[in-house]
Amino acid sequence: MTSTQGPPLIGSRWLTGSSLIVGVFLIFGPAIAQPESYHAFADARGLFGIPNFWNVASNLPFAILGVVGLGSVRGIMNRVLFTGLVLTAFGSAYYHVAPDDARLVWDRLPITLVFMSLLAGLIAQGRDQRWELWILLSLLGCGMASVLWWNVTGDLRPYAVAQFGPGLVMLPAFWRSTGRRYLGGAFGCYVLAKFAEFSDAAIYSVMPLSGHTLKHGLAALAAYCIWKFADGTRLRASL
Repeated sequence: MTSTQGPPLIGSRWLTGSSLIVGVFLIFGPAIAQPESYHAFADARGLFGIPNFWNVASNLPFAILGVVGLGSVRGIMNRVLFTGLVLTAFGSAYYHVAPDDARLVWDRLPITLVFMSLLAGLIAQGRDQRWELWILLSLLGCGMASVLWWNVTGDLRPYAVAQFGPGLVMLPAFWRSTGRRYLGGAFGCYVLAKFAEFSDAAIYSVMPLSGHTLKHGLAALAAYCIWKFADGTRLRASL
């Protein structure tokens, strides 16, 4: 991700305000439990001896994009991001073979690497390079801690922040960044992916693939947009 001249993409006031909103939600928001029904995906068809084949196989694009990204971008933040994509492919496939809470941890942990490294790169843009590693490590720690908190307490609030909070924090980058069309494309594809996830059975009732499988495809399109954004803007590639 590249060091550039000019004002930060995400201003200090916006960063402070959005952080306060997140803090209020974590302190005063109600606990969010993980329903057991979450693991009951609509499409349980097996193929080639692999249970839940389509939900497993649809993770392949993440691995491909992760490898392509690692081969084409520079910088520690980019490398963490695309390593996270590769690990997401394996973690999600591992989970979908036999879905349960224990395996879901290994699906969610690498996802936080993707979200937090992207957010770190956008926050670091335009700021002193001496802070960028601290920003990255702090956000990665928060992201992974959110998954561990859910695993220990059953409360999804911190993970919800790790998954959806970056969208709030990075809003100014959607109009300030030179690669905003790709950033906006990633955001739009991710919103559609979440809609498909929540409409898993409904989509499967009218299509040969389930909503969750479609979610993986749309999330992969979001990852493609992130790759184009990172490669085209050389976002924070100084490390």
